[in-house]
Amino acid sequence: MNCLLTGSTGILGSHILFEWIQKALVEGSVDHLYVVIRSDHRTAYQRLLAVLQDESRPEFLNEFSLEACLTKITVIDSDLISLQASNLQKFQFDTVIHSAASTSLAQTTTSKDKVQKQNLSVTKYLLKQLPACVKRFIYISTAYSYGIQQDKVKENIADYPVTNFRNAYEKSKFESESFVKQFCLKHNLKVQILRPSIICGRLIDKPFYETPKFDVFYSWAIFLNKYAKDSKANFRIWIDKDSGLNIVPVDFVSKAVLHAYLTPSIEELNIVNPKPILHKNYIGHVLNYFNIRSFELSTHMPINLNPLESLYYKSLGSVFEKYVSIPDLKFNSDSILKFINQLQLDSTLGVHENFINLIDFSVEKKFRRSY
Repeated sequence: MNCLLTGSTGILGSHILFEWIQKALVEGSVDHLYVVIRSDHRTAYQRLLAVLQDESRPEFLNEFSLEACLTKITVIDSDLISLQASNLQKFQFDTVIHSAASTSLAQTTTSKDKVQKQNLSVTKYLLKQLPACVKRFIYISTAYSYGIQQDKVKENIADYPVTNFRNAYEKSKFESESFVKQFCLKHNLKVQILRPSIICGRLIDKPFYETPKFDVFYSWAIFLNKYAKDSKANFRIWIDKDSGLNIVPVDFVSKAVLHAYLTPSIEELNIVNPKPILHKNYIGHVLNYFNIRSFELSTHMPINLNPLESLYYKSLGSVFEKYVSIPDLKFNSDSILKFINQLQLDSTLGVHENFINLIDFSVEKKFRRSY
């Protein structure tokens, strides 16, 4: 039960690492984890230590010494695009969890090139470097790789016409999924596609609300904290009032990934929240948190924008427009509900009741990145 993990210093990858250690040292259901980390101004080993020793790590790691944790981890010092099959053959693992990715939603040329390279080109390269010992490839995609769909979607993405995407990120993930499936079929590899929706801080394992990076919906809080706090201008937010955000805690996602790892019969799994939090139910609370008292939820794009609105719609609003202003992507949650019930968790995963706590925590941390 040895595995290679990419992206172990990222939001999800680090939590997969944490979860792996717990299962290896307590349950013995997994054994050794090889992590690919590139050196920067620190060595790859130092970067791993920064993850394991960061104050944001889950409390359950306090039960183990650093030395005990390190007995279950081997660092491979490399970036993904420099990995060579000849080097990987030195290590004994039969499964790869490919978590590394760019999650940029921006529509700039630079961002489009970045997600295309990091999500598709790097995935293609990695697959072609896998040694013969690898029998299974687990690809961490996104629940939004379906693009824009009118109907509620189930796990098998092949059942849906996927042609219309909100941004280059979604497109790169769909294309990566397609290549992974084709490659693994051709080379007789078992493949599992796991699709988390929007990831927030921890809500299962203490300390709560922690995440090593504040992005995606946290960007809204960053914008409001920087530009709109105590604003007196009326703020008109364009939303679809029947839609919402599908948010899942990062510790829940990491547990679902390990669940899939230990359940090879799972071919595709949408790691989603059965109950999205509606825009109309959270936006007012967030604006009030930032002392914005004058606002309006609009069903169409406002005209005659004031300076605050103009800044918003030219920056963040342009990125989130197709996530909050049109009908949201809806999921059949039967499969993930079974796992939620197995963990005896609330069906909302605690997101609804803790949404403002998540925002407040990000402000207290001043949106600083860990690791």
